[in-house]
Amino acid sequence: MSSDLPTEPPSAERAFYIQEFARATLVVTLDAVDADAPDVLAPVVSSLAVGDARLVLVVGTDDPVSDADSIESRLAAAVPGRPLVHPLPDPPGDGRLDEAWMAELWLSVLDHGWVAVTAPTTGRSITAARLAAALRALKLVVTDEAGGWGRPPRSFADVSTHRDAYHSQLGERQGGAVVEAIETALAGGVVSVNLCRAVDIDRELFTFDGAGTLFTSGGYVEVVPLSVDDLAAVEDLVAQGTADGLLRPRSRREVARLAVGGLGAKVVSSGHLAGLVGLDTDAYRAEGLGEVAGLYTVSRFSGSGAGGLLIDRLVENAHACGLRAVFAVTVSDLAADFFVRHGFHEVDQDAVPASKWESYDAGRRAVARVFWHDTSGAGF
Repeated sequence: MSSDLPTEPPSAERAFYIQEFARATLVVTLDAVDADAPDVLAPVVSSLAVGDARLVLVVGTDDPVSDADSIESRLAAAVPGRPLVHPLPDPPGDGRLDEAWMAELWLSVLDHGWVAVTAPTTGRSITAARLAAALRALKLVVTDEAGGWGRPPRSFADVSTHRDAYHSQLGERQGGAVVEAIETALAGGVVSVNLCRAVDIDRELFTFDGAGTLFTSGGYVEVVPLSVDDLAAVEDLVAQGTADGLLRPRSRREVARLAVGGLGAKVVSSGHLAGLVGLDTDAYRAEGLGEVAGLYTVSRFSGSGAGGLLIDRLVENAHACGLRAVFAVTVSDLAADFFVRHGFHEVDQDAVPASKWESYDAGRRAVARVFWHDTSGAGF
C-alpha cells in the first residue's frame, strides 16, 4: 500500500454512510497487512461498528494457512478488537466454497463483527467476490493500486450500460481478476462493488465524492414520494446543499413545506435518502406554473442518474396536476447545464411571475438564471 493517506472525511458525510451501512456486511480486499494498515483500517472498522455493520477483510498472502497467525497478530496491533482469521481452504475441483467452512465463517461474522480471511494473493479479488456473494453481503470493495476506473475515476458505473468500456480499460487489472470480481459479485446478488486504492478505502466508503468507482447492476436508486419519516433526512440534505452553495437558506417550516408533496431518490437496498426535489405551486397556481424547489442529490449518487430521475418524475407530476409549465432558478452553472440536458431552456427573469422575486436576495438575483420546461411536450 502507498503511504499517501487521505484526509479525514467530514463528520456529516461519515454519519450518512454509517446509517447507509448499518447492520449490513461489507467485504473488503487488501493485498497485504503492512505499515499503512492502522491508518487504512482503523477508521473503517470503528465507523462500521457504530452502525453495527460487519466487515470481512480478505487478505492476500502466499500461504493462507501458515500466514494466518502472523496476519491476525498484525491486524490486532493495527485495529482495536482482535479479529478472527479464517484461512481459505483449498477449493474442491469445481471451485465451490466449502459449505462447512462457510458455516463457520457465517457464525464468526455474526458473533465477532469483523473477521479476516487469508487467501492466495493472485486470486484474492475473485475469492472476495465469491465470499461476498455467498455471504449475501451488501457491498464488496476491490482494492487495486491503480484505483478506480478512469482518470480521474468516474464515480458511478452500471455494468449493464458500460460493460464494453470498462472491459477495455480494466481488463488487464490483476490479470483480469478485477473485472471478474466485479461481475461475479454483482451476479451473485451483491448490491454494489467499489473499486479504489487500498489507502482510499475510508474515503471511498464514507464521503459523498468517494475516491474510486462504484459499480452496480441495474437501478441503484428509485424515486418515491417523501413521507414524514423522511423529514429528518430531508433537513440534513437541505443543510448539506445549502452548505455547498447549491440551495438557498430555508427555515425549518420551508423545508417541511418542500417535503410535503416532494420526491425523494432512495437507495434501493437500504431506503436511504440520496436526493430530493420539491414542486412549489402555492404562489403560481393561478398562472398554471410550478417551480422546481430544493433539487439536490448527494454527489456520489449523481452519477447514478438520481437527479435526472427526480426532475423527470417532477415534470410528469406537474403535467398530471394540470400545470402548463415548470421553471427553475439557479446560480450554479452545473445546475444550469443539468436543466438544459433535461429539456429546459433558459428564459429572462421577467418570464416568471413577479412574485418569485419578492423578498429575493438582491445579490443572489444578480447572478440567478431561469430555466423553463413546458409540460405539454412530447412524451406526456
